[in-house]
Amino acid sequence: MTLLCAGDNGNSKAVLKCPLVTANDSECPPVKANSFTNDNSQDDGCQNSESSKDIRRLASRRANSELLVSPRMKELLEGLEVPGDSGNLPEEPQWLDRKLFNRGRQFYRRYLFCIFFSDLLALLMMFSMSRILKPLIYTERSDTILRALRRYVSTILHIITWYSGDVWDPNDRAHKDIMTVRSIHSNSARIFNSSTHYEKVTAIDVKNMGHHEPMCPLNPTIREDIEPQVGPALPLENPNNPIVYISQWDMLLTQYSFLGVMVAHPSKMGAWWASEEDLAGLIHFWRGIGFLLGIEDKYNFCRGTVKETQALCDEIEELIIKPRIAKADWNYEHMSSCLIEGINLMVPAVSYPAMFRFLADTLNIAVPAFVKRMSILHTCQYWLMRFVFHFLFLVPGIVMLFNGLLKLALIIAQGQYPARLSKTQNTVTSYTYT
Repeated sequence: MTLLCAGDNGNSKAVLKCPLVTANDSECPPVKANSFTNDNSQDDGCQNSESSKDIRRLASRRANSELLVSPRMKELLEGLEVPGDSGNLPEEPQWLDRKLFNRGRQFYRRYLFCIFFSDLLALLMMFSMSRILKPLIYTERSDTILRALRRYVSTILHIITWYSGDVWDPNDRAHKDIMTVRSIHSNSARIFNSSTHYEKVTAIDVKNMGHHEPMCPLNPTIREDIEPQVGPALPLENPNNPIVYISQWDMLLTQYSFLGVMVAHPSKMGAWWASEEDLAGLIHFWRGIGFLLGIEDKYNFCRGTVKETQALCDEIEELIIKPRIAKADWNYEHMSSCLIEGINLMVPAVSYPAMFRFLADTLNIAVPAFVKRMSILHTCQYWLMRFVFHFLFLVPGIVMLFNGLLKLALIIAQGQYPARLSKTQNTVTSYTYT
C-alpha cells in the first residue's frame, strides 16, 4: 500500500513511508471486494459468507490502493514509536493563552452532558484500535460492567477536577491530580513495553479473561454493514517493529477522544449554540492538558485552529476509525458493551445497540442489517437520544438541566457501587435476538 501526502496546495504529492499491515494482520485484515461501493447486501446467518474469489480480488486491490494523508497527519504518525511522556516540565508554555484556556473550561461548564456523551461515542471508536484496546483488556479494569463503570466515572471526575481548578498552579488540587494521571500513564507504559509483559499484552484477548463469544453476536453484522462503505485503513503497526504502547500517537488519540467528536460534530452532540470561539477555547484547553500530560507540542492534536482541528478529526474518522470499526470483533463488542451497560446503571435508557447506531449516524455510516437486529426497546432508546440531542437541546436551559442531572448521577454512582451493582449480574448482555 502506498501512502500519499498532499502538499499545502492540495496538488503535489509525496510518498509517505509508513509501515505496511499485511492482509493477514488482525489490526487491519482485507475488506470485501466491493469495499468502495454502496452495496448493502447481507447474509441470512450470523457469519460472513465472503467467497475466496472476493478475498483474492480485494487483496490485490488493497495492495495497490493509495491513501492520501495531510502533511499534519504525516507528522503525527511519527509519534507511533515515540514514548508518550516527552519529559517536559509542567509549567506554563509560552503559547498558552489563559483567556482562551479559561473559555475552554467554561465550555465544559456549559456543555458537560454533551461532552460526556460525545466521549462515550469516542470510546466506542477508540476500542476499534487494538493498540488502544489490548492494554485496556490487560489491566482487567474495564472488562466487566462494574469495572467499566468505575473506570469511566473515575475519568469523568478527573476531567471535572481539571476544568474546575487551576491546573497550572502547583499547589492546586487540579494540578496535583493531572500530575498523578501523568505518573500513572508513565508507569503503565513502562509495564506494557517491558520484556515481562509486552508479549502478554500483545496476545491478550477477552476470551482469555473468560468472556466467551455468544452464539450470534453483533460484530459480524457490523462488518457486513460497514465493510462495503469504507476503504483501507491507515496502517498503524509495522510487523517488523514492536508496538510502543502509550506512545505520543496514543496520547494524541486520547486528546481526540475527549474533544474530537464534539469539535467535528457539535450540533449532533447537542451543542447547538456553541460558537467557533467556544470550540477554539475547548481545543486550547486540551492543548494545555495534553502538554501537562507529557505530549510534545509537535504531536499535540490541538495545536491548530478550529478548521484545522476539524479537518484532522475528519481524517481520523475516514482513514483510521471507520475502516477499523468495519473489522469489529468480539474484543470490540464485549468491551463496548461493558462500557455502555455500565453507564446504563448510572444514566438509564442507553444500551450498546442504541449507542452504536447513534455512532454510525454521527459518522454517516448506514447500518441496515444492524438496525434490523435491534429490539424495539433499543430502537426506542436510539430515537430518544436522537430527540434529546437533535431537538430538545435546542431549547435554552435544557442542557444545563442535564448537566445537573449528570452531576447528581455521578454522586449517586460513587456512593452506590457496592449496594446497587452487587445486585446486578456483572457480565455483559448477549444480544442474541434476530
